[in-house]
Amino acid sequence: MKFLVEIDHVKTGPPFTEDTRRSFIECIIFPTLDKAEQLVQQGLIVAGGPAVRRIALRFIADVETPQQLDLIVSSLPLWAVSDTRVTPLIDFSDRRDHIQALLQRMTKTDT
Repeated sequence: MKFLVEIDHVKTGPPFTEDTRRSFIECIIFPTLDKAEQLVQQGLIVAGGPAVRRIALRFIADVETPQQLDLIVSSLPLWAVSDTRVTPLIDFSDRRDHIQALLQRMTKTDT
Protein backbone atom coordinates (compact mmCIF):
# COMPACT_ATOMS: atom_id res chain seq x y z
CA MET A 1 0.00 0.00 0.00
CA LYS A 2 1.29 3.43 -0.91
CA PHE A 3 0.66 6.56 1.13
CA LEU A 4 1.53 10.21 0.64
CA VAL A 5 2.87 11.53 3.95
CA GLU A 6 3.06 15.28 4.61
CA ILE A 7 4.77 16.40 7.82
CA ASP A 8 4.91 20.13 8.64
CA HIS A 9 6.61 21.59 11.70
CA VAL A 10 4.23 23.70 13.76
CA LYS A 11 5.78 26.97 14.84
CA THR A 12 4.54 27.89 18.30
CA GLY A 13 5.79 30.32 20.87
CA PRO A 14 8.48 32.96 20.45
CA PRO A 15 11.05 32.74 17.65
CA PHE A 16 13.98 30.41 18.30
CA THR A 17 17.06 31.82 19.94
CA GLU A 18 20.43 30.70 18.63
CA ASP A 19 20.63 28.08 21.41
CA THR A 20 17.12 26.69 20.80
CA ARG A 21 17.75 26.66 17.06
CA ARG A 22 20.97 24.69 17.57
CA SER A 23 19.22 22.27 19.93
CA PHE A 24 16.31 21.81 17.50
CA ILE A 25 18.72 21.03 14.67
CA GLU A 26 20.74 18.56 16.76
CA CYS A 27 17.80 16.86 18.53
CA ILE A 28 15.07 16.94 15.87
CA ILE A 29 16.30 17.76 12.37
CA PHE A 30 19.41 15.57 12.13
CA PRO A 31 17.80 12.53 13.82
CA THR A 32 14.76 12.89 11.52
CA LEU A 33 16.97 12.99 8.42
CA ASP A 34 18.97 9.99 9.69
CA LYS A 35 15.80 7.96 10.32
CA ALA A 36 14.29 8.94 6.95
CA GLU A 37 17.50 7.86 5.16
CA GLN A 38 17.28 4.48 6.95
CA LEU A 39 13.67 4.11 5.81
CA VAL A 40 14.74 4.86 2.23
CA GLN A 41 17.44 2.18 2.45
CA GLN A 42 14.83 -0.28 3.78
CA GLY A 43 12.56 0.51 0.82
CA LEU A 44 9.78 1.88 3.03
CA ILE A 45 10.14 5.45 1.72
CA VAL A 46 10.16 5.16 -2.06
CA ALA A 47 10.13 8.83 -3.09
CA GLY A 48 10.21 12.31 -1.68
CA GLY A 49 12.31 14.25 0.79
CA PRO A 50 12.52 17.48 2.77
CA ALA A 51 10.60 20.45 1.39
CA VAL A 52 12.84 23.30 0.24
CA ARG A 53 13.12 26.24 2.69
CA ARG A 54 10.62 24.69 5.13
CA ILE A 55 10.78 22.43 8.14
CA ALA A 56 8.68 19.82 6.38
CA LEU A 57 8.84 16.40 4.76
CA ARG A 58 6.91 15.00 1.81
CA PHE A 59 7.29 11.35 0.91
CA ILE A 60 5.63 8.27 -0.49
CA ALA A 61 5.72 5.30 1.86
CA ASP A 62 5.21 1.76 0.57
CA VAL A 63 4.04 -0.42 3.48
CA GLU A 64 1.99 -3.54 4.14
CA THR A 65 -0.52 -2.03 6.59
CA PRO A 66 -1.70 1.34 7.93
CA GLN A 67 -0.38 0.23 11.32
CA GLN A 68 3.12 -0.17 9.86
CA LEU A 69 2.85 3.34 8.41
CA ASP A 70 1.78 4.71 11.79
CA LEU A 71 4.88 3.17 13.40
CA ILE A 72 7.11 4.63 10.69
CA VAL A 73 5.67 8.14 10.89
CA SER A 74 5.73 8.24 14.68
CA SER A 75 9.37 7.07 14.66
CA LEU A 76 10.43 10.33 13.02
CA PRO A 77 11.46 12.86 15.71
CA LEU A 78 9.90 15.73 13.72
CA TRP A 79 6.48 14.05 14.01
CA ALA A 80 6.17 15.02 17.70
CA VAL A 81 6.21 18.75 16.87
CA SER A 82 4.35 18.67 13.56
CA ASP A 83 1.03 18.48 11.80
CA THR A 84 0.88 15.28 9.78
CA ARG A 85 -1.39 14.36 6.90
CA VAL A 86 -1.55 10.90 5.35
CA THR A 87 -3.30 10.16 2.08
CA PRO A 88 -3.80 6.58 0.85
CA LEU A 89 -2.92 6.17 -2.83
CA ILE A 90 -3.98 3.69 -5.47
CA ASP A 91 -2.33 2.86 -8.79
CA PHE A 92 -3.36 4.82 -11.87
CA SER A 93 -4.49 1.58 -13.52
CA ASP A 94 -6.79 0.83 -10.56
CA ARG A 95 -8.37 4.27 -10.87
CA ARG A 96 -8.84 3.73 -14.60
CA ASP A 97 -10.58 0.38 -13.92
CA HIS A 98 -12.88 1.98 -11.31
CA ILE A 99 -13.84 4.82 -13.66
CA GLN A 100 -14.42 2.44 -16.56
CA ALA A 101 -16.75 0.35 -14.38
CA LEU A 102 -18.58 3.52 -13.30
CA LEU A 103 -18.96 4.59 -16.93
CA GLN A 104 -20.33 1.16 -17.88
CA ARG A 105 -22.92 1.33 -15.07
CA MET A 106 -23.90 4.83 -16.19
CA THR A 107 -24.28 3.64 -19.79
CA LYS A 108 -26.49 0.70 -18.74
CA THR A 109 -28.85 2.94 -16.78
CA ASP A 110 -29.13 5.37 -19.70
CA THR A 111 -30.42 2.70 -22.08
